Amino acid sequence: MTASPQATILRNDQALSTESNRSSQPLLEQISSSKETNDENNDVIVDADPIDTVKDFVLVVPRKLTKHAQEILYLRKAIPMSWHLEGRFGSRTFRVDDLHMGIPVLDKVLFFETVDRFPDLREFIGLPDVMLRHQKFVEPPKHRTKEMPCIDARHHPERAPEGFDLDVALEEARKISLHPTRSKPLFTYAELFAGMGGFGVALDALGGRCIFCSEIEKHLREVYHHNFVTIPNRAMAAASDHIDVPIHGDICKVPDSAFPISLDLLVAGFPCQPFSALGEQPGFDCPKSGNLFLEIVRCLRVSKPKAFLLENVPGLLTMAETYTTIIKALEAVGYDVSTEVVAARGLTATGRKRLFFVGLRRQRDAEQPELTHCSAHNGHREYQFPFIPDLKLKSRDVIDYDELTEEEMDILRLGEETFQQLLDSGRWRTSSLAWPNKILETMTSHYGNAVGRGESQLVPCRAPLNPRRFSVRECSRIMGFPASYEFMPPYHLQTPMGYCKMIYRMVGNAVCPPLVAALAGSVLDCTDIELPQSPDGTNDWVVRGRLVAIALAKAATRAQPAPVPRGCLTPIEYSYYS
Repeated sequence: MTASPQATILRNDQALSTESNRSSQPLLEQISSSKETNDENNDVIVDADPIDTVKDFVLVVPRKLTKHAQEILYLRKAIPMSWHLEGRFGSRTFRVDDLHMGIPVLDKVLFFETVDRFPDLREFIGLPDVMLRHQKFVEPPKHRTKEMPCIDARHHPERAPEGFDLDVALEEARKISLHPTRSKPLFTYAELFAGMGGFGVALDALGGRCIFCSEIEKHLREVYHHNFVTIPNRAMAAASDHIDVPIHGDICKVPDSAFPISLDLLVAGFPCQPFSALGEQPGFDCPKSGNLFLEIVRCLRVSKPKAFLLENVPGLLTMAETYTTIIKALEAVGYDVSTEVVAARGLTATGRKRLFFVGLRRQRDAEQPELTHCSAHNGHREYQFPFIPDLKLKSRDVIDYDELTEEEMDILRLGEETFQQLLDSGRWRTSSLAWPNKILETMTSHYGNAVGRGESQLVPCRAPLNPRRFSVRECSRIMGFPASYEFMPPYHLQTPMGYCKMIYRMVGNAVCPPLVAALAGSVLDCTDIELPQSPDGTNDWVVRGRLVAIALAKAATRAQPAPVPRGCLTPIEYSYYS
């Protein structure tokens, strides 16, 4: 049904329209009379007043009964509750007068339906001096409103080019093709422990081509092949442009002879579980994956790439002996190594931080390229991590809120048992994880597996519906994967939630492509790999990396920020149901 933009109040609200009616008519009688009116008027109209005249349905209760009222309304999901930003449980309770408090509730029809289902709620609203009002939205007190801190998420702002203008950069980034169709790549790369190909997404967009890949898990190899072989070949016009990436399994079983002889760049996010801050992890002592780093060293020794870019968790820095061993091993095979913790916050909607290792192969002085983002100290080159702008992306840029299909909502929404377990966990609090003006926290590979213990971020939904998990596409957006990235369909007999959890794990282990693009551009700038001059006259790898990073970041967001769901933030008029 289409709402009338001129409407200011429901026609079937006459029973609640004046204070005198409320005072003289018991609330239960109001409900009965209003329900009869609803039956006669099925053409319900949505209030579309300007924000400054938005109205709420408010339950007015004696001050001494406020706590009791909140407990009942909360229990029966009759208020926009836990996933509302304002107040402890999302309640915007306010003072009406010296004797009464107002508690915003659901829209009238939903509230009446809820009253019908629960005798205790029906008994409470039958008490004397309990009234229902439809009144102008009341701003919550400032001390109960979460103000989002203003954070500068730029990385190395002191290294920003003179006169850098983000709007100009955004406009330039729109001109960039993220899927260049060159018969000859600008550079070659190998990706170890590839996962779903976060490095590859960025490097292909920069003009590179993968000539070696390894990933131990079969379904991840299938996803990688689909995105880096099948999809690109669909776009190739000439048979000579056909792409074929050698995708190997267990890297430990790959012989030296299978590694590429000539290679420009090696990238890898080596398994981080042994070094993760999520638990007391053993580092190199981990028998399962602690020594997989040595496979990177083996590849460096055999292929001798001009540079490498490696990624791990910041927790590795707390293991001084392991960290030092890694640096020495990389230096021993001929590389000058620089490290830094970099956050993806400026280029994605997540605050994910990762430790990056950049290595530049040592060369004789006569072979050294002109130093740009590298500085020389005692014959060694020290890489400088680049300036990364802040696009100020928020949850609204990646979350669909109420715009998924009912089928998707049913799969992702928490069941009553899980939600109650969450409420009783002691870790539940007013959600700050998926609000329109928030930066999302780091996605983890175990996302979705411990919802009831409060260990997974949730998307707020309008009351009385329970919050839900992220959708597959929302997860990939959060990590900066463009909309063109495709996932494989579910396996035979795989449950919908089982499929979602498989994707959650894939995405949680991935790197953020926009961040990789920004870093890789400045790494390539320290090599002798030439960048052809672009139409705008730019042949600077650092600039190219930054623009590709911005282009990838924007390709991973919604076309338009999502509309705020009802019950969220501040004045939003609830829809009405007939």
